[in-house]
Amino acid sequence: MKNRKSLDIHTFYNLSRYCFLNIEYNYSSVVEQTGITLPQLRILWILKAFPGISLGKIATIGYWTCPTVTNILKILVDKKLVIKEDSVNKKVYKLNVTEEGEKYININKQNKSKNFHLFDLMNLFSEEELDYIVEFYKDIVIKAGKDYVFQYVDKINSLSLKVDYTDFSENDTKKLKKLVFFYNTLRIFILHMEHDHRLLLKNLNLTYPQLRALWIIEAFPGVTSRALSSLAFWSPSTASLIVKNLYTKDLIYKEKAAVKNSLYLFINSKGEQTLIEDFKLNNHRLIINDYLKDTEEKTLNTINNCLYLINKKLKNDMVETYIEKIHEILESYHDKFR
Repeated sequence: MKNRKSLDIHTFYNLSRYCFLNIEYNYSSVVEQTGITLPQLRILWILKAFPGISLGKIATIGYWTCPTVTNILKILVDKKLVIKEDSVNKKVYKLNVTEEGEKYININKQNKSKNFHLFDLMNLFSEEELDYIVEFYKDIVIKAGKDYVFQYVDKINSLSLKVDYTDFSENDTKKLKKLVFFYNTLRIFILHMEHDHRLLLKNLNLTYPQLRALWIIEAFPGVTSRALSSLAFWSPSTASLIVKNLYTKDLIYKEKAAVKNSLYLFINSKGEQTLIEDFKLNNHRLIINDYLKDTEEKTLNTINNCLYLINKKLKNDMVETYIEKIHEILESYHDKFR
């Protein structure tokens, strides 16, 4: 590909995505040890930050669908962590966190004794560099029309819902609050990009996870399903289901591996053509191009260098190799994009 900026944007998205997946995976693992899931905890935070908030607004802040919120709320009500209270309008009820729900919020407050990945990033950048990163994502979120998340982040920081700041110095607290802001804007950005790309994939009869799996299999020929789950931050069962669907659609083929009950995965010509079609038809249509159209390449390179450092600190060791391989593949596809 001759368009250097297009590659830089592609790099930015992948670096951002893997940074988010790593932090989210780590955080989910920590929270699940307490008996609830991260989405359930997020709804407790939202209800605590905005008492009496409507279901629709919860969905907006959390970037979920209303049915997803309804299902999570049902679990929280059944666990007696949330209570529904009647309001003047009988068709609408108020949602509030119970004392038991408060306990789960407090148990999950991250402090110095816990293995929380944002703590690993505290000394990675100067305050000026951190401000640069925060402002970059803040600008994208504003362009995406998702700036409502700023009020939510201010609330969870001021109420210390996510992090217990009492044992941190004033300077460290300041940095941590910026990292919490970064993480939340990063999350909204990635979910928004996924949603945008998912809509464009309908004509190719492909889901977003299937597209991701195809790219990983193309980048790492002979990858096993278990390795795929690790590379994509999926559970082994999720990876197996995605592989099964790709095989059913005749986009990949399998070869018996040396390890018992394991198979090597390879993309076939139809799968490769699907990747080419997606890139040819959809790459220029992705909304990220609009958000970054006025961003200079120097600025993109600076933010990408920061993201490389974050991924390295988070031990996302394969990210740089993955991006290099994808760029080589895109270069080899170049003539086919015409």
